[in-house]
Amino acid sequence: MATAKFPPGPKTNLLWDKEANLPKDILGHFHRTVRKFPSISRAMIGPYHYVNISEPAYIEHVFTHPDIYVKGRDNKILRFLLGNGLVTSEGEFWLKQRRLIQPLFHKQRLQSFVQKISESTLTMLTKWESKTGVEIDIHAEMTGVTLDIVSQTLMSTEVKGDFKKLNDALLVVMEGMMNFFRLPAWIPSPRNLKMKKNRAVLFDTIAKIIDERRKSKAVHNDLLTMLMEVEDADTRERMTDVQLRDEVITIFLAGHETTANALSYTFYLLAQHPEIKQRIVDEVKRVIGDNEMSFENLSKLEYTTMVIKESMRLYPPVWGITRDAAKEDVIGGYRIKKGDSIAMSPYAVHRLEKYWENPLKFDPERFLPERMKNIHRYAWFPFGGGQRFCIGNNFAMMEMQIVLALACTQFNFSLAENFKLELEPLVTLRPKHGVMMKLEKN
Repeated sequence: MATAKFPPGPKTNLLWDKEANLPKDILGHFHRTVRKFPSISRAMIGPYHYVNISEPAYIEHVFTHPDIYVKGRDNKILRFLLGNGLVTSEGEFWLKQRRLIQPLFHKQRLQSFVQKISESTLTMLTKWESKTGVEIDIHAEMTGVTLDIVSQTLMSTEVKGDFKKLNDALLVVMEGMMNFFRLPAWIPSPRNLKMKKNRAVLFDTIAKIIDERRKSKAVHNDLLTMLMEVEDADTRERMTDVQLRDEVITIFLAGHETTANALSYTFYLLAQHPEIKQRIVDEVKRVIGDNEMSFENLSKLEYTTMVIKESMRLYPPVWGITRDAAKEDVIGGYRIKKGDSIAMSPYAVHRLEKYWENPLKFDPERFLPERMKNIHRYAWFPFGGGQRFCIGNNFAMMEMQIVLALACTQFNFSLAENFKLELEPLVTLRPKHGVMMKLEKN
């Protein structure tokens, strides 16, 4: 193993490299790097070595060897926001939590949430009636509806009054976390103090809801009740309030922030391709018609699902995934040194010509089974992979299917004049200035 060479890569430290321009253009850096160094490269970023991987077989190796590739230094930054929840925890604690939470996302459980998601969406669409012909920010609309959905399904509560406060607080924390020149969290700098203040808004809101639920005798059919009632099979222990808070805020962020972004980009693409939007309408009318939505008939919306997958190929909400090498390894004949960080960018890999024909084209039918049979499963990985594959992927897909099905059958969409999409890669891939468009009733 020691005789294997390190992967090729630039000799300069990328943090100070003007061409790399990491602080301002990290997406562009990934996009350029996976073309200049196909498959794998290694570079210094500040005091650390990062191995950038774009070969799907290598990505699969990292995801399927959790004993070697662990959540590392970048995970510590995420832990500032999510605590020790399912996304950030490790080892035996993570395995225990995963076993406790996994049944909550089984398909039969999800069926009970179809009505709540539909009701939240229809409430939004009713408000859209008065907004036809005027410019709206579809990202703000999707942020609002997904926040309402996750609040209803997770906590059976409305947080409309807290919506702007929660969203603003989340944005402040994420902006601070993605600053390349941030100081350690324990240093009381103005930025760190601002981040901690806004994190407290998120934590306190969640803690208050948990506290009120413990005191309440009302019966709720939601994820919070299930989280509070699940017991460890061996010890019969239930989650502490801190564990509950961390898992709730993890589901809250994953079920709201990432889905809002994915839907925003989908509407952005549909506004430019009305013929694809019409095919969604035709499919919804054919498959669902006047019937009530159910998990079963949603699963038959095959074209709508392909649209979502294609949107997440072009604009994956999780644009970068990292792991740290806990021990020496070899990938593709190249040495991975203990302590190296592994960087994998769905955004960059999803746009590579060697895996995707005409990669910048919005083409949902590329996800037809016959066209996907020769595509490596890890050429598309918006939900991660391996044993840490996103636990809420079925919930997210169901949520997006419902919102798209209902919105597309009632409204047409067109981009606002002179609108230009600008991406902002924070913890998630956000549209920096929203997605401005006009609505028109069908």
